[in-house]
Amino acid sequence: MKLDRYGRFISRGLRGDRSFRLILVLLVLSIAWWVLDAAGKNPGTRTGHVHAKDLTEISGIVLSRQNKKVIWAHNDSGDQARIFALRTDGKPLGVFRLEGTTAIDWEDIAIGPGPLAEKDYLYIADTGNNALSRRTVTIYRVPEPAVGTTATSRKQTLTGVEVLPMRFPSEPRECETLLVDPLNGDIYLVTRDRRERTKEVASVFHAPGPHKSGSLQTLKALTSFVPPASIRGGDISRDGRLVILRSHSLRPEWGALLWKRSDPSSPLHEIFSDEPTNLTVRSEPQGESIAFSPSGDFFFTVSEGSQAPIYRFEVP
Repeated sequence: MKLDRYGRFISRGLRGDRSFRLILVLLVLSIAWWVLDAAGKNPGTRTGHVHAKDLTEISGIVLSRQNKKVIWAHNDSGDQARIFALRTDGKPLGVFRLEGTTAIDWEDIAIGPGPLAEKDYLYIADTGNNALSRRTVTIYRVPEPAVGTTATSRKQTLTGVEVLPMRFPSEPRECETLLVDPLNGDIYLVTRDRRERTKEVASVFHAPGPHKSGSLQTLKALTSFVPPASIRGGDISRDGRLVILRSHSLRPEWGALLWKRSDPSSPLHEIFSDEPTNLTVRSEPQGESIAFSPSGDFFFTVSEGSQAPIYRFEVP
């Protein structure tokens, strides 16, 4: 028997009031968050959430330039050698396996030019190296396929995949960011260096195009800079004038770093000597992916997790 301070018996129904009130408070807070989110109090716009049940550890995304409102995405390590096509509202448009490839630790995906001038190519970076045991990493390149706009779970195999092996010049590196220059097809890898206790250093490595399948290239170290947190993904706008990197900072105001190139024909790495513009994103503790819209007016982010939300932000 439980008594109140006046010595009266408290019924089970009354004892349940506290639980009820707690549930009510949580419900009110959830509704308040939803209202604020819908009212635009948080940065960006949620365009939808990922519906593909097997896409739960998104490590890289890129927006298609030939398929309207289509996002290409892939999982982190542990998945098959495949990419997913989604609408920008998250509805699945298909799963595409890359023939003759493996997925050791896929970290990022980009889009850019290739052997045929009239085609766009997808570049997938198998560059994860947490144990620093891989001095040679691999970029896969394949012509971007056409994708229907009707939601589907169809599966397809992509043939004609090119293998572009890359070797770091001195020692193994951990790399989660791939950039492909849309003007000349040059490949840039942005690596992480966590050996410094007080700061993390990002280094930029370069492999000039054109790239020949099966031909090992030794990357050239170009520059380094100190980001607010580790760099987990990036993209270059279609016109080559904007570069964005995803910072894994716990502070949303440091979640994305933007550089602008006044002269897109100048060497890309030179921009990293300039201070970037910090862009506020949503709080996504497992957020690694970022990509521009085809117009360059917006950028998108998606986090890891089941049914992860898809966010769109205006580029200032």
